[in-house]
Amino acid sequence: MRKKHLKSIILSLLVFAGITSCETTDLDMLQDPTDVTVDQLDPDQLFNGIQLGFNGFVQAAAGDASFTAQVTRSFAMTGGNQYANAFAPISFNGIWSAAYAGVLNDIQTLEPVAQEQGLTYQLGASKVMRAYVLVTLVDLFGDVPYSEALQGNGNLNPNTDDQVAIYQAALTELDEAIAMLGMETSSYPSDDLYFAASNEGDTDEDSRAKWITAAKTLKLRIYNNARKNGSALGIDIAASINALLAENDLIDTPDEDWQFNYGSTRINPNSRHPGYNRFYEASATGYMSNYLMWAMIDEKGANDDPRLAYYFYRQDGNANNEDIFTLGCITQVAPSHYGNERSIYDNSIGMPFCVADAARGYWGRDHGDNGGIPPDDEKRTVYGVYPAGGLFDEGDPGSVQNEGEDGLLGQGITPILLSSFTEFIKAEAQLELGVSGDPRVSLETGIRNSISKVVNFDPSTGTPTDTAIDAYVNVVLTEYDAAGPSGKLDILMKEYFIASFG
Repeated sequence: MRKKHLKSIILSLLVFAGITSCETTDLDMLQDPTDVTVDQLDPDQLFNGIQLGFNGFVQAAAGDASFTAQVTRSFAMTGGNQYANAFAPISFNGIWSAAYAGVLNDIQTLEPVAQEQGLTYQLGASKVMRAYVLVTLVDLFGDVPYSEALQGNGNLNPNTDDQVAIYQAALTELDEAIAMLGMETSSYPSDDLYFAASNEGDTDEDSRAKWITAAKTLKLRIYNNARKNGSALGIDIAASINALLAENDLIDTPDEDWQFNYGSTRINPNSRHPGYNRFYEASATGYMSNYLMWAMIDEKGANDDPRLAYYFYRQDGNANNEDIFTLGCITQVAPSHYGNERSIYDNSIGMPFCVADAARGYWGRDHGDNGGIPPDDEKRTVYGVYPAGGLFDEGDPGSVQNEGEDGLLGQGITPILLSSFTEFIKAEAQLELGVSGDPRVSLETGIRNSISKVVNFDPSTGTPTDTAIDAYVNVVLTEYDAAGPSGKLDILMKEYFIASFG
């Protein structure tokens, strides 16, 4: 009887609790305390999130180990010897998510609040970033969702827009951004992660002016990308570029460079460059590109690229003494198709196999080599001081596998639009469209701007002599002068490729 009585009491309590809960709680009226509504947002903090998200998008789309870096041989592609094998649809999830779930969604959220509060600086800068994201998505994927995107549950499967329409929308976005950045703002952001204090003595007004300059430079890049399809855009590309050149408000000095600057803290938060995290911690992941190292070591004959010791740091000074367990390809014969790849500067110079330069220890991976990962963490070539904030190669190779305590501790950059990039874009437009200016002069300026930025990145390192820099530039210009129109474009693109590292 006692057991039955106890069960009855427990059942009565459960029923009472259930009735009480139903009578006093309306689940439909509950608000998730972690769900911040638009009326609660701090536009200043959201703008910070947009800036961080934008850098995340750039890294995902074109950063050091992105698929674009791999297919262009700026970073080693190790997923397979064919692009269809090396990448799958899931490979692009990071780019897609960083764009749509991240920066584009955040800008859409900020826009009405910024308009209501007169935050023209924050909204203008956000529009520049949005235009960059849009044209990058088009450049990578063609037609992508735009007009039906960012509707949440209202449209879970948005249709794509024509890429021409998105390019036009991006140009309109930039014009609106330039106009907005020229207006008074109700308040400046607490942090401008791209242009604030990029030069000692800069003011908020200087930073705002640099966003305008960045917007115009991005327009230049968009026009040049569309130079063969100007009629589709409904504009005269050459005239539009000439108008920008006449304004003379493009990124053309290092203090105007559009870049993201990383910190040196390792935890709480980890603010270091992702390339530093990848190679200077307990276990290296990924490989440098043998092709890029070859282009900087051997492709121009005896003239090393002055940026070589800044881009790459050798952990091993000689790969010739390695066994097959550490460097499996060192005893193999190069496949026959390797003989087809020749230097565009000297046809007698062919592509190396297995390593970029065995005798000097420049050791990465060949394009498409998806072999296993041997115990080479302390031997493979890694990032140098630029752009990842690692070590400058002084010619004394050694392991960097010591818990991230080397070099600049990861205080690198994500280069987005640099003064050197501007010159290469101008050179292409001058060469291909006949816009005002001399492509040879722009090419030389682009090379020198890039070298100057790289060799001055860490003032504590040694710098190449002016003689060495001049010798390198002269090799390029001599070959440029001797080349035909397509050969000139090849040389221009190769130098742009090298300068865009990172």
